[in-house]
Amino acid sequence: MVVSLNPTTGAVAAASIPRDTAGFPTSSKGTYRPKINGLYQSMIGRIGQPRAAAEMKRIIGAGIGVEIDNYAVVGFEGVRQLVNAVGGVTVVLPRAVSDPYYWVTSRKRGVFFPAGTNHLSGDRALIFARTRKGDNDFERARRQQLLVAGAVTAVRSRGLANLTRLLPIASRFVKTDLPLKSAPVLFDIVSSAKLGDAQKVVFGPTKWATGGSGTSFTLKLSVVRAWTAEWMAPVPLPTPAPRTTPIPDPSPAPRPTHYS
Repeated sequence: MVVSLNPTTGAVAAASIPRDTAGFPTSSKGTYRPKINGLYQSMIGRIGQPRAAAEMKRIIGAGIGVEIDNYAVVGFEGVRQLVNAVGGVTVVLPRAVSDPYYWVTSRKRGVFFPAGTNHLSGDRALIFARTRKGDNDFERARRQQLLVAGAVTAVRSRGLANLTRLLPIASRFVKTDLPLKSAPVLFDIVSSAKLGDAQKVVFGPTKWATGGSGTSFTLKLSVVRAWTAEWMAPVPLPTPAPRTTPIPDPSPAPRPTHYS
């Protein structure tokens, strides 16, 4: 998921790249032919996690046409603990979600989320972000976007002081190049986000990708990049006021030299 936040206007945009996306460009001449959900892990094995994350920023950004400043990778346990640390996350579902095939435990199978408001604990939030057999991966990506927005709302509602609980968890379970010591500044920026007006998209067939008849497809990069150009355009830096050079006082007239 790529998320853009305009710190000046508060405008938010989120784009999800489905796991079955294949043939993603890695350079001007190369592509990653398997499904994109294996790209990050394959690079970790070759070059290590920090470099792999930096490469992911470059590859994904160049592919969809947006410069990605920072990354965050959150594992399953990180989701559980972070959601619990904010007292749970609230999401609103337009329709019920039922997945009779999801293994909750080794003995319990099947999950259900009713339409309307759902307040999710850490365990339920993780299930919410993972379940897809009841519908498909595109709906799962939309649920993940709802979960992220709900998490941001929960963090904002608890205020800046709650960061003291979140930061130790983040330092253990989140891999990121965001400077955690700058969390208060980041909190101020995120507090301006207009989540209710967010532009959200999942790049799936047939509008955003071709080859949707099987289990893999290829993005229509020109169409995808047109969307990011509209909703994730870079924010120009303020133009500094023109510098005015003070006009020096006129030089005094030369004093006449008198000769006697």
